[in-house]
Amino acid sequence: MMTIQKIKVNFNFNKVTGAAFDNNILASLENMAKFAWSKVKKTFRHQKDINGKKYARSTSGYLNMKHNFKRSKIQSNKIMTDTGTLEKSIEHDIDRKKLESFVGTNLVQYEKHLEDNVSGIVRDKGVYKGYMGDFAPVPQRKFFFTSDEEAFEETEKKIDKEIDKFFDELIRNLSTSERIL
Repeated sequence: MMTIQKIKVNFNFNKVTGAAFDNNILASLENMAKFAWSKVKKTFRHQKDINGKKYARSTSGYLNMKHNFKRSKIQSNKIMTDTGTLEKSIEHDIDRKKLESFVGTNLVQYEKHLEDNVSGIVRDKGVYKGYMGDFAPVPQRKFFFTSDEEAFEETEKKIDKEIDKFFDELIRNLSTSERIL
């Protein structure tokens, strides 16, 4: 004699829809924004661009004019952190209504550092281009992501981790009930 048993599974999506779903997404977005923000902040701390290459040195003419020929100031000059204005202006936030996160600054005077036609990256032979600043030519320092593709490449591992955490949380909150027919 043979018995056949069928099991019916009911899924309850109450805990994974609406506000719970939004909060799950927002938590992942906030973690990704904090990671991107910390990566940008590292560019100032380590004096390297967003890809990890050293910044090109400032020209002596620029440093002399900027620091009024004070030798101690010139020797201790840290690139792009003299006043700290740019570094302090970089913020991260999330938009709960649109379900999006962002990292950035509202200071427009630093846009030239992010243009594609100039480069401040130290190359093999030390050759770089720049743009004309207030005192002298200024080499570009790429302190931020210049495209969505670049941001994705630089944060891809973190994005993958956050996606996994999102789905783990989604499945954890998905409730089921089984019954034998």
